[in-house]
Amino acid sequence: MLFATFDYIMLIVIFIFNFGVWKYKIIKKRNRILYLIVFLLFGLIVPYFSVDFEIKKAVKDQPFVDGFTLLYVYFRFPIWWFIGIIEVLILTKLIYKTKS
Repeated sequence: MLFATFDYIMLIVIFIFNFGVWKYKIIKKRNRILYLIVFLLFGLIVPYFSVDFEIKKAVKDQPFVDGFTLLYVYFRFPIWWFIGIIEVLILTKLIYKTKS
């Protein structure tokens, strides 16, 4: 499975945040702190927790689990990096519209 429950919840939270930025203009200008937060969030924190939850779920009922069985889990890092890049582009576009 490509996404698990944690991933779907995070995508819903991201969608709600983007809707808040668009509708209520939460962020009025772009700055480096915003990009640093997005980088840390999508580059390290969210993928780490996503992998952690998936590994715990996968090994819960298994007596023996080898590394090859959980190889797909490590591809979540590039997926979340791609989602982070898309998020930066969306935020840039939404903030640019807010300025004008």
